[in-house]
Amino acid sequence: METDEEQVEKLKKWWQENGRSVIAGIIIGVGGLFGYRYWIDYQNEVAEQASSHFNQMVEALDASNSDAANEYANALISDYESTEYATIARLALSRTFVESGDYEKAEDQLQQVVGSVGNEALGYLARNRLAAVQLQMSQPEQALNTLSIDFPAEFSASVEELKGDIYAQQGKVVEAADAYRKALRGTPGPANGQFVQQKLDDLGATG
Repeated sequence: METDEEQVEKLKKWWQENGRSVIAGIIIGVGGLFGYRYWIDYQNEVAEQASSHFNQMVEALDASNSDAANEYANALISDYESTEYATIARLALSRTFVESGDYEKAEDQLQQVVGSVGNEALGYLARNRLAAVQLQMSQPEQALNTLSIDFPAEFSASVEELKGDIYAQQGKVVEAADAYRKALRGTPGPANGQFVQQKLDDLGATG
């Protein structure tokens, strides 16, 4: 068994060999801790700022103030590109562009959402709206291509209704009627089932 003196000597030797690295590790560790806290504080600040812009954008949309809504939306896109706020801002911009009849700009915003979030809820929503915009631009084939993916079940009714609208524009009555029927059978059902039924009836189809 080592004596106290021998243990002290070993400790001294170990400290001479490793002391500097231990101190450096402590400094780095503490620095990392402060750096992490700074990063969290910064992220919280960014989130608060983005949230403020987002709320102002929503208020502008509710007030039908397109200019202000576009300003806040563009700020979210330019300053908070990596956040979900920017994605929602693009959806908001597409809405204001559609309302003003600027379908090409609406299409561009929706394309960017589809490209950035892909197969997520907002991506499916953007893809559905993109197809609707393409239909307004008399691009039925592009609209059908936009919808040619597997959507989650909750999007089924709206997607099938939109397909019915596309086929109807193309004069494909049988395909349109089939799509409208699928929309009516969807779970959850279409937002306005009576309207879908009316479109089906207008085709001269029963169902």
